[in-house]
Amino acid sequence: MPETVADPIGAVVAMLSAHAPLAFALGGRVFGGELPATEAASMPRKALVVRPSGGVSLTGNTFAEVDTQRIDLFAYGETPREADWVMKVAGLHLRRMRPGVWAGTMLHSCNSAGGASSGREPGTEWPREFRSFQLLHGLAAIGE
Repeated sequence: MPETVADPIGAVVAMLSAHAPLAFALGGRVFGGELPATEAASMPRKALVVRPSGGVSLTGNTFAEVDTQRIDLFAYGETPREADWVMKVAGLHLRRMRPGVWAGTMLHSCNSAGGASSGREPGTEWPREFRSFQLLHGLAAIGE
């Protein structure tokens, strides 16, 4: 029987998608990895993308079945002000995160890993905000 492993990006997407202010404002447009090609025709509009990023593990040399993952959050909007609002709401929700299971993955904590950067999506010029976070999560899937 194959061992099931955690999906921290999927868990963060599920957690952010369940947050009422974001769910209402984004209409379900919270994605892991990249913005789907099917969204491009409707952009720019409010959306979030959660991507894994580099970074050093804070649990090296242990047998703990947890690890840290740096994640990058990209917030989009029709205007720079909208993208900023999406980032502020999503970032605050990540910082307030309490331990819990989302999409079969235990999320323990999430901390800011730097300040926000505003600008435009390269190649499209869509308004975009960017911020990194450090996520502590379990390694094994739960309840699957």
